[in-house]
Amino acid sequence: MPIRVMHVLDNMGWGGMQNGLINVIKGLDPERFEHIICTTRHLADEKAHRVPQDRARVMCIAPLGRNPRFQVPDLVRCMRELKPDIVHSRNWGGAEAVIAGRWIGSASLIHSEHGLDEQNLNSEPWRRVAFRRLVYEMADQVMSVSHHLKGLHAKRTGFPESKITVIHNGVDTARFQPRPEAGRAIRQEMGISESEFCIGCVGSLTHVKDYPTVLQAVRTLSEGHGEWRLLIVGEGSERPRLEEIIAADPELKRRVVLAGLSSRIPELLNAMDVYVLPSLIEGISNSLLEAMASGLPVVATVTGGNPEIVEDGESGLLFPVRDCQALANHLRRLQDQPETRLQLSEHALQRIRSRFSIDVMVRNYERLYETLPARQKAHSKREVVV
Repeated sequence: MPIRVMHVLDNMGWGGMQNGLINVIKGLDPERFEHIICTTRHLADEKAHRVPQDRARVMCIAPLGRNPRFQVPDLVRCMRELKPDIVHSRNWGGAEAVIAGRWIGSASLIHSEHGLDEQNLNSEPWRRVAFRRLVYEMADQVMSVSHHLKGLHAKRTGFPESKITVIHNGVDTARFQPRPEAGRAIRQEMGISESEFCIGCVGSLTHVKDYPTVLQAVRTLSEGHGEWRLLIVGEGSERPRLEEIIAADPELKRRVVLAGLSSRIPELLNAMDVYVLPSLIEGISNSLLEAMASGLPVVATVTGGNPEIVEDGESGLLFPVRDCQALANHLRRLQDQPETRLQLSEHALQRIRSRFSIDVMVRNYERLYETLPARQKAHSKREVVV
């Protein structure tokens, strides 16, 4: 009988955590694992359709138009009906599932941290910290997607860092790989010439991604460094602000494209000459992994899990958060030195394939999931014997 895993998270909208979950579900053997995705707030149908219907059931416990503050009772009812072997909650939005899982007492419990929201980059209210610590204590396994995030939550909550496991995200290297012909087709379609230096970003247009720093940095490229274009792929609440910045500068208006959401991310990445990740904080960025797997030289902020992916000067370049001058210097260097771009991209490909492939990630989750039910059954047997 396959191990039934119930994944609990806030929503199935567009995001790195959701994309990582889909990759795990696609990668695990369906003969050995059965999946249920349970969202606590809203489903976001535009993403749910990407979940393989033959691999996972997708549901939402919050009735339409209702957003309860306390969801443990609903989660308890759901777990009693579905009888999962493992409950895997993700981030703050899924944390109550650990309380519900402990209540029913028949499932192994995992809680994982995948990043920070914009309101809690620097600190959290003490009540939230206390509840998070309680969740960690009640879970059978606590994990995070980066060593930085592991240390941060251990420090905030006082929970022993040694008890938090790290499983890095992985990228689908079959889907994301160098495909020059696809890149040329996209450039032709978008009117980007072969001679133009194409800088790219992919991600939600939110404050935490800090795209204004990129806009400020690229302004300097027009000063004697040839033709360039900036392509930003994604949507979000910061779009009006970015549009305002672009509209106020004729040079940016001519060279910057806000492409919106796209289902052709692999092709768009291949159209770029360099990838920039300017985030204020990251767990482990899926978009950064995808760019490196696509053979792009990357420039990313020294924050969160980015230094765990990018070896500065070897498989990419790093710069301090909000340092537009340092970013501009890196971009000018890469624009002027094609040989440096090639060297960085080759090392990036090697690093992704050896350390951050989807196969490596799936094997790690496989070991985790297979160990926990055995531990839970052994625990139950000891209780019966006693």
